[in-house]
Amino acid sequence: MSVLENPGVRLENPRYRLSRVTVTVFAVLLATGVAEGAADYARRSPKIEQHVAGTNAITVHVLIAVAAAAVAVAVSIQARRSRRPTRQRGPSPWAAPFSAGAASRLRQTIRFAGGLSLPNLARTVAAVPLVLVLLYTPFRMGMQITGGLDPNATVNAWGGPTYLGALLAHYLDGTVGFYAAAFLLSRLLLPAAAANRSVNHENR
Repeated sequence: MSVLENPGVRLENPRYRLSRVTVTVFAVLLATGVAEGAADYARRSPKIEQHVAGTNAITVHVLIAVAAAAVAVAVSIQARRSRRPTRQRGPSPWAAPFSAGAASRLRQTIRFAGGLSLPNLARTVAAVPLVLVLLYTPFRMGMQITGGLDPNATVNAWGGPTYLGALLAHYLDGTVGFYAAAFLLSRLLLPAAAANRSVNHENR
């Protein structure tokens, strides 16, 4: 039965659902980062460091922001202009890294659902550093929220010397890095069709 014949199929298809495990893990990592940043802030030095000219990289981040905005607009337009019917489209490209479909593909890739072979082994090994980037990003973002309250943490930081500037710069870097890693990971993981076949086979 197709999605068009039964819209309810769309809601049951993991491609269109967020992964509770993924969202929970990211939320826990963000909270852990906030706690770690708070601990760093509690251990802050009373002596304020001197600002060093040229350390804030504000111009570079303005250029990164412009480039990121252009890519975001292009991706959004491409997603809207997709020739597939609305009900047959995959999740939003911005929600894709958090989707149940992505979690399933990662799980099946790690389990070598496509068979133990040199290409699949290379696929899994290459995926590990990208997964680590995805896991580190919310943790680092959480640290910036509380750790950035220490003036010494922002005086020579990217986007500093102000708290808001450093926060924006680090969140920009984190967001760009996160989606870049997610994009590369989506190209490495076991294809969705193969992952779904494996899941269906296991459920029989």
